[in-house]
Amino acid sequence: MAEFDNMLRSLPVAYRTDKWVRDLLTAIQSLDDTQREQMLDITQQLFPGSMTWALAIEERDAGLASTGTLEERRTALIARWRGSGKCDVDLIQRVCDSWKNGEISVGFAKGVIVLTFVGAYGVPEAAELAALQDAVDRVIPCHLAVSYLYRYLLVREVDGMTLDELQGHTMHDFAF
Repeated sequence: MAEFDNMLRSLPVAYRTDKWVRDLLTAIQSLDDTQREQMLDITQQLFPGSMTWALAIEERDAGLASTGTLEERRTALIARWRGSGKCDVDLIQRVCDSWKNGEISVGFAKGVIVLTFVGAYGVPEAAELAALQDAVDRVIPCHLAVSYLYRYLLVREVDGMTLDELQGHTMHDFAF
């Protein structure tokens, strides 16, 4: 509505009350609103975090299957985009950071790439872990092994917790 008022105010005073001119400006405003909505939608398609209909196009170009939730598909696309260049710890870290939980520390010890989950407790869901493993496998050299280390609640951590804090965790957070 502000654009309509600006257009109306930019006209000479004699035209501002003319019905035909006002009807013309209303028609122009309708077209302008439609074009603004389309422009904002297209702008959203430029960023993987907000892609909707363009996600299928980008997945096809990247050679990805369009499976999983919208968030999982976006994460896989981001990982594919980040996963190019010389393979080093920084590249693998960028791929892991694109994962939706994103709290993974990447290291290299004795010829093995070590991915340590430092955020959530327990093993991630199977589909999410499979997507991460696929993304990592695409960027690492095939002669290197990958080791996944998961975080669990330890006895020393549990010892200082209150009963309410313990009830906030599921059994899959504990190591046995």
